[in-house]
Amino acid sequence: MKRLLSLGLLGALATLMVSCSSSSNLAQKQHQLFSQRTDYRKNHEVYRNEEVLAKANSSNTSVRIDLSDQRAQLLVTDGVQNLVAMDLPCCTGKAGKRTPAGVFAIKEKIVTKRSTIFGSLYRNGRKVYRGDRRKYRGRYDRYVGSALPYWMRLTNGGVGMHYSAYVHRYPGSNGCIRMPKPAVQTIFSKTKVGTPVHIVH
Repeated sequence: MKRLLSLGLLGALATLMVSCSSSSNLAQKQHQLFSQRTDYRKNHEVYRNEEVLAKANSSNTSVRIDLSDQRAQLLVTDGVQNLVAMDLPCCTGKAGKRTPAGVFAIKEKIVTKRSTIFGSLYRNGRKVYRGDRRKYRGRYDRYVGSALPYWMRLTNGGVGMHYSAYVHRYPGSNGCIRMPKPAVQTIFSKTKVGTPVHIVH
C-alpha cells in the first residue's frame, strides 16, 4: 500500500513538472513570436503574459532594457529561467546624454517624484525658462521640477525609470528610461529597492 502511495505521489509530481515546463515553453514561444515581428522596434504595443504576471512579485522579478531595440522587459524567474511577463516600448538617452549600459539595482522608488535639474523657472509669476536649470544664467524666483511619476532610481547621477507621455521610438531622453502607463505602474508594483536592472546594447 505504501509503495502504491509513493508511486502515486511520484506520478503526480512528474505530471506537475511536465505541466509547469509546458507552460513555461508556451510563454517563451508567445513572446518569441511578438519579438520577431518586423515592427518590433517601432511599435508602441505592450506585450503582457497574464499567467506569468500573476506569478510576479518583488522577490522574483528583474528588468531588462535593450538600448538598441528601445524596449524594456519585466522578467520573472521560475527558478530555472527568466520568463517575459511584459515587453514594452521605452525611450532612453539621446546623443550626448546616453543611458549607461551595465547591471544596476533600483536604489529608490517614489510615486510622485519631481526632477531637481529639469523643469520650469519663473520670475514674478511668468515662466522665463524651461529645461536644464543649470544652464540658465538669468534671474528667477521659483523653480518647478518636471514630473517623474513612478520614479525608480538606478544611479546617483540621476538616471532612472519613470512614466512619460513622450515615449519616442528612438533615443530621446536626457538619460532616463521613459516608459508608458500603465506598464510602468505594473513594473513599479512588481519590483522593490534592490531589484536588478540589466541595461544592454
